[in-house]
Amino acid sequence: MTTTRFELDPDRSQVWIEGSSSVHPIHATATGLAGWFEVDVTTKGLAAKTGASGHVEIPVQRLRSGNPLVDRETRRRVDAKRFPLIVGEITSVDGVERQVLHLRGVIAFRGESCDVQGDLVVTRDGDALILEGEQAFDVRAWGLQPPKVLMLTVHPEVTVRIRAEARPQSK
Repeated sequence: MTTTRFELDPDRSQVWIEGSSSVHPIHATATGLAGWFEVDVTTKGLAAKTGASGHVEIPVQRLRSGNPLVDRETRRRVDAKRFPLIVGEITSVDGVERQVLHLRGVIAFRGESCDVQGDLVVTRDGDALILEGEQAFDVRAWGLQPPKVLMLTVHPEVTVRIRAEARPQSK
């Protein structure tokens, strides 16, 4: 067993955000997820008892809904000029089950940091790791009040899903 540091490949890593409103679903995606992930691995996958650490970030400007008006309003609401990045840090591992890490961490968004916990599925693909996770969040935890305009109400709960490919860091 060795602890290995993996670098996320921004071209092969993506985040999806799904939300809803009183009128229609809301979807946003972004490529360019960057950062690193450090974990104890064996030739077959995760070590039975492992620690992990990691850092991930995505520029708010990369989030796209397919509607330029919605994108512009989203950037204005989250104050993307002042807070251009969404940053996540892994702080501890609560447990490992086969390919699943039960993690704790912190997400910084809009100048606010919130403790989070969730699962990350880690699979081997040759020398690379594929990291996949999905978690529901209430954006009000970061001080973001969803808009209400006439008959449109945006709901505060969103589901965030990531898929990242990470390769061993070059020495």
